[in-house]
Amino acid sequence: MSAVDLARRPAADPVLRLLAHGFTMAYGRPPEVVWRAPYAFHLSGHAVRPGPVRAGGAPPTDWVAAADRHLAVAVAPRADGMLHCGSLNHPAESAALPLTGPVAPAPRWAARPYAALRALAAAGIGRGGADLQLNATLPDSAGLPVAEPAECALALAVADACAGPGERPPTRAQLAELLGSAVPGDDALRRAVLFARAGHLLAADGSTHRPLGAPGGGPDLCLLLVVVRTAGPEGRRQDGGATATALVIREALRAGARSAWWPGRRPGRSVLLLMPPDRRAAVRAEVAGAFGRCGLPAPRFLRIAVADAARREDRRPPPPTPPDQESETR
Repeated sequence: MSAVDLARRPAADPVLRLLAHGFTMAYGRPPEVVWRAPYAFHLSGHAVRPGPVRAGGAPPTDWVAAADRHLAVAVAPRADGMLHCGSLNHPAESAALPLTGPVAPAPRWAARPYAALRALAAAGIGRGGADLQLNATLPDSAGLPVAEPAECALALAVADACAGPGERPPTRAQLAELLGSAVPGDDALRRAVLFARAGHLLAADGSTHRPLGAPGGGPDLCLLLVVVRTAGPEGRRQDGGATATALVIREALRAGARSAWWPGRRPGRSVLLLMPPDRRAAVRAEVAGAFGRCGLPAPRFLRIAVADAARREDRRPPPPTPPDQESETR
């Protein structure tokens, strides 16, 4: 089924409808598939109690998870070996790039996806080329890594769209191995994008899942992403990002957050907080108040839930079960 149906489906996610429509406007044909991939993040080691001990080894201590914030890609295959790529986030920076032969200069946003798709083409996946359109729903300043979700979404979409009749696309495990061996990046985050489960953490080596819960069987914990703004209304830089994020961590822990850490491998302009749900309002108030007292722009607060792995979005949902049949199945 063509993904053009997604653009015309009133009940579909408006962001996905916009992506499918934008693809059609850019390339003069509808996309073949639309895939959505979650942003992924690391969890602080002290935020998670040790997992179960594995045979012959220590319990996992490094964990990753998928967020309920996504980026999406729309793809249709080509037959000339070219990658035509565009992004709703960078509308003036589209490009036509060869998937074989010499590497062509790519727009900055497309450099990592281009490298990933060239690696797939070298392995015989999508070698004929593709048209693609990407949409990232969070700005770079949010601090959740975007490269790994984009690579995984594009690999899944291209492998799916370019599979021949009766041909099965590569498995997620095969795509993860291929990306890990050919494209520098964070393999643990790729595993989260490809294999996450809603409400569960994933060991960084992919060996096991476990629920996100409070120690001792207490109430479930919640996550809050705090994004600092280091410029005022006129764009003047008012404070260093490191100072602002340190302020977030100090005030959040003082207000009842259990732990605080950067969502990526390196410090950035955002902080993830883990806390009991009944402390969320107090944490927000204390952090926002501290920024106001210091003359800093109020940070942005985003609730984060632990979500499922990447999935294809353009398939039409099944029709609802008629009431008479529903009663028979109970």
